[in-house]
Amino acid sequence: MGLPDWAIKGSTFREVLSPLYTRVLVLGDGSRKVAIVQWDLANTREETVAKVRGLVSEATGIPFGDILVHAAHTHSAPLSPWVDASRIPMDEDHAVLANPPEPYRLWTEKLYAASVAAAKAANASLKPSSLEIGRALVPEWQYNRRTRKPDGKVETLFVPIDPYTMPNGNRFGPMDPTLTVLVLKQGGQPAITLFNYPCHAVSVYPNPDPGSAKYESSKAISADWPGYAAGQIEARMGGRAIFLQGCAGDQVPARRGVDAAKEMGTLIAARATAAAARGLKVDVDRIETNSGRVGLPLSLAQRAEKGTDLVMAEVQTFVLGPVAIVALPGEPMIELAMAIQKASPYPHTIVMGYSNGGGVMYVGMPGELAMGGYGADSVAHGTDECGVFLVNTAVRLLREVAARPAEHLKPKS
Repeated sequence: MGLPDWAIKGSTFREVLSPLYTRVLVLGDGSRKVAIVQWDLANTREETVAKVRGLVSEATGIPFGDILVHAAHTHSAPLSPWVDASRIPMDEDHAVLANPPEPYRLWTEKLYAASVAAAKAANASLKPSSLEIGRALVPEWQYNRRTRKPDGKVETLFVPIDPYTMPNGNRFGPMDPTLTVLVLKQGGQPAITLFNYPCHAVSVYPNPDPGSAKYESSKAISADWPGYAAGQIEARMGGRAIFLQGCAGDQVPARRGVDAAKEMGTLIAARATAAAARGLKVDVDRIETNSGRVGLPLSLAQRAEKGTDLVMAEVQTFVLGPVAIVALPGEPMIELAMAIQKASPYPHTIVMGYSNGGGVMYVGMPGELAMGGYGADSVAHGTDECGVFLVNTAVRLLREVAARPAEHLKPKS
């Protein structure tokens, strides 16, 4: 989805560095279909997710609850729109109007239309496929900005001078530099490559503080490093590539800037290709889904602002044989993914953030709020237990699916 002239004039963005895309994957097992709708946008929003699910379901017949909406979390792109296009979203970091009203309305309509068109095309092109999984390490680019000081508190280092050393006796925060690839093959050739890596897409930053040298800024629309990686995976392997953002609430690129985004994308594409070449074929006899809503308690400040005590958030799971995909809302920190993977009954568990809504925004495991730092301040809208509520819900959903009998073992009615 490119950016037309009307979306540039009078907006935060002035040009297109790399295009934004709507990508849709439809999977079926003969009796059930599911869809993953992926946007090169900063976030998802509950009301927008509901709108898109309704449109895609109507166009394809895929059940509303079996549609997953996910964002790559690129910061050089608009926020997910409000359903009411007269409500103008703000740039995520600096509260700058993203677009004037009429361009924003037209852009919103184009996003919905592109999502439906991609879903219809994917649904119409279903073919017998095999599934392979591979993994690689990419430690060169991942960095936890929530570094631990000797007293146990967090010192936020947004951009490290040297990502491989710590100043002032600080300790590194938790990281998982695992790149996971799922390759759907048709006729022995890659048709779709899903790649999952937990790292903010903030190499290309749109609006740094005036006079700040902290970031190399760009007024250009960009899909950031995931866009470059997807393009190169497609060039190397053929077929299409779809990025699934991980639990990246505290994970950022070790270096910033346009050149860094391209370099990061190049390395990730190379590692993804190498991992795919050594992939394990997995048997998918059926597709199972499960989802649940959990009440996440708001902080006192958010309760006063929103006039409610809880946010109802969704956790969604797709299970493809031994492979489980878990979709969490908001910006979960990496330890949520680690906890879910440790407790999962499935040997291959991929955990995503930025899915099906904003939840309580930044969320970590219990104890993170007491450490302070970015991600535990005003951008964290929930209380300390929200992270474990999401983890427990995800694990419960996975265990429920694992306990289901296969179709041929179900008792006859």
